[in-house]
Amino acid sequence: MKYFKYIALLLLVAVTMGSCEKKDVSYMAEPVDESSKAYVQVGYYAPVTAGAANYMYFIDLNGIEYGNDGATFLATFNTVPSGGTNRFYVVDAGSVNVKLHSRVKVGETPTGEPIYEYPVVYDKNVNVEAGKRYVIFVHDLDKDPIPIEMNPAPEFNPALDTDSLCRVQFINLLYEADGTPITDKVQYGVQNLDTKEYEPVGQPVAFGECTPWFTCNIRKTVYNSSGSQRREVCLYRIDAQTGANLGKLQYTKSNGSMGDFTDYWTWYIGRAYRQMAAGNCGSSTIRCTLYQFVIE
Repeated sequence: MKYFKYIALLLLVAVTMGSCEKKDVSYMAEPVDESSKAYVQVGYYAPVTAGAANYMYFIDLNGIEYGNDGATFLATFNTVPSGGTNRFYVVDAGSVNVKLHSRVKVGETPTGEPIYEYPVVYDKNVNVEAGKRYVIFVHDLDKDPIPIEMNPAPEFNPALDTDSLCRVQFINLLYEADGTPITDKVQYGVQNLDTKEYEPVGQPVAFGECTPWFTCNIRKTVYNSSGSQRREVCLYRIDAQTGANLGKLQYTKSNGSMGDFTDYWTWYIGRAYRQMAAGNCGSSTIRCTLYQFVIE
């Protein structure tokens, strides 16, 4: 028995010595030449109903195909690459060809499995500059996409007490009731913590435009915590010609009635949020909605 104990001890020493051997660590990545490359995401914000018939199953960027083995890849009111707001595809700067593929059932196998084809339903070009980051927003399958540069969120001093800040950026992709892009500008509003009145923040933006980053107060209630607070928000309609505030944006609710657009979000101190207003102001099925992504 003692011989087996000594053999086991020798094997343990050998394994331990082997595990301490120096290893080269490699990463499956390549450096990006930012003098000739750009970073892009693709956003699909056309005012259509959610469902398999309107989902995209592959995208092409300059002839390079991205997909998920035939499963849904780009759903309505969403962005790819998914799984991280700071992930991008790398493309050659200049003109970028964007193709979207839908899915059509064309038959079945002898065992009843569906057979699909993936036709191209969108084929447009867009220009991007080297070294910059963009979201390429597809807002209409018959129109060119809108490239919006994604500037990093500004830095500010860390929170020292119970009243601090988060950062917000707003993009206007709303449609009018007649199915055309909104003709007025849209202004973001946040409820004042003390007066409970909604107040404009940032600046009004036309369709396809993005505000600079603006800050909002977060008054946390638990001192020894990361700090969060529910903030009530709204959207205002701003006359594009005169700049007059026409009041809260009117939209159609799910029950078909009209109302002022309001919403709420739980925001955390120090975080940065990007929000897109999309949908059709006159539709009860493709309703005006705010979509939010946490940037950092």
